[in-house]
Amino acid sequence: MNIKTTVCSFLAILFLISCDDNTSKLGTSLTPDDDAITVIKDSCYATSRTIPASDSLIVMTSQCNLGQFTEQVSGSKLQAGYMTQLGCMENFSIPDSIYGIGNHAFPQWFIDSIGVNKPYYAELRLYYKSFFGDSTNTIKIEVFPLDKMLDGNTIYYPNTDPSLFCDLQQEPLASITVSGWNLQEYDSIRSSTKHYPTITIPLPDSIARTILEAYYNPETRHYFSDATSFMENIIKGLYIRCTQGDGTIFYIDRTILDVNFKYITYDDGEPKLESRMAEFYGNKEVIQFNCFKWTGLEEQLADNDFTWIRTPFGLLTEITLPIDDMRDDQYVLNAAQLCMSTANTPSSRFKPSVPSVLMLIRKDIMQSFFGKNSNIDNSQSYAASYSSKYGTYTFDNIAALVEKAYNDRLNWLQDNNMKLDDQGKQAYQTAYPDWNKVVLIPVTANTSSTNTVISYSLDIKMHQVKLLGGPNNKIKIKTIRSKF
Repeated sequence: MNIKTTVCSFLAILFLISCDDNTSKLGTSLTPDDDAITVIKDSCYATSRTIPASDSLIVMTSQCNLGQFTEQVSGSKLQAGYMTQLGCMENFSIPDSIYGIGNHAFPQWFIDSIGVNKPYYAELRLYYKSFFGDSTNTIKIEVFPLDKMLDGNTIYYPNTDPSLFCDLQQEPLASITVSGWNLQEYDSIRSSTKHYPTITIPLPDSIARTILEAYYNPETRHYFSDATSFMENIIKGLYIRCTQGDGTIFYIDRTILDVNFKYITYDDGEPKLESRMAEFYGNKEVIQFNCFKWTGLEEQLADNDFTWIRTPFGLLTEITLPIDDMRDDQYVLNAAQLCMSTANTPSSRFKPSVPSVLMLIRKDIMQSFFGKNSNIDNSQSYAASYSSKYGTYTFDNIAALVEKAYNDRLNWLQDNNMKLDDQGKQAYQTAYPDWNKVVLIPVTANTSSTNTVISYSLDIKMHQVKLLGGPNNKIKIKTIRSKF
């Protein structure tokens, strides 16, 4: 390692533990005279603004949001629903003696045994571990069957119009009114340590009959050979939305269609009544995606004194970095610290929490970051956790990002036989308007079995944070630069 590399590393460490603003000349005590360096500890200022969340950000998640919530102070409102396919396990099979289907007639003893109970029926189960909002508030959930198959080669974004896939003018397939404190479940069930909260939506008996009859028809049984055949020929998928009520957002982890049926087995020639359930699942192994609609965000977008972040897919904060103030041909940028301070917002009974982690990423690569399920590289993307003690998110050293942005421009100018002057800078700005911009995005870490972070994905739970900045207020960036 040469002396310049060693000194640069030392300066970066020094920057993290020292906060005074004195300009100093270091070198004689560290290096020979020929290697003396001039060190400048200084500050420069970035600008920021609130922008709408880009619909091109891909949601690589198995969580689906369902509900409606209006923020009382600003009046902004989120409507959240989702579309999902329903998969079928390979080599799917069920008993061949489900009475009431095909040529299996109900014997009288079977009818007497089941009484008023249905011999077969279908239910949709929505599993959720948590929710946001009022546990006593009720919302109405509606379910619509998809008329059009979702394309596995297409990327679906949160602004996708559900009416392109189902007829929302028709009566829903099913509907139900529920609350976070699910009254469908008994207190004894809710108190169990193994309890997994579930919204159960009864479906028409015709759903169960359609599935069972297709299975028992020799000409259509092959529809159950794999998930694709099942979705193409039996059930293309479902759109699930909230139409009434306000104040609750469910975080749905799994969507499962249960087909329950009774059948007969024989023990030493004696008939016996049995019950069974077949499951068709919606999860990240099939296509499912959120459908978000925000209204009333205009006031926060126009805020000149602060910037905002609202999730899921509401508002983000964009920062324009002063690259030329931080890096030039005379000085090397050793360290650059960016600290984002939060501002208080009016209290309310149900207030979205601040994001636990914010990612700072170059704007022109944020779409590919989520599309590739990438990890933080501390070169073009960084992560900072929220400090409840200080109310801040601190990105300790973004010097590598600044260096990359500066060199990208320099290389482009050289390739186009242009100089690093005002004309060349303007040409590059026109060609790449986002070259010096970064965006703050709430993220969650995806970990391995050994608790190692392997990637980051969008945090699409209900969050809100107000940051100091905006067009009227500059953001201070502390820097250390050196000249050899």
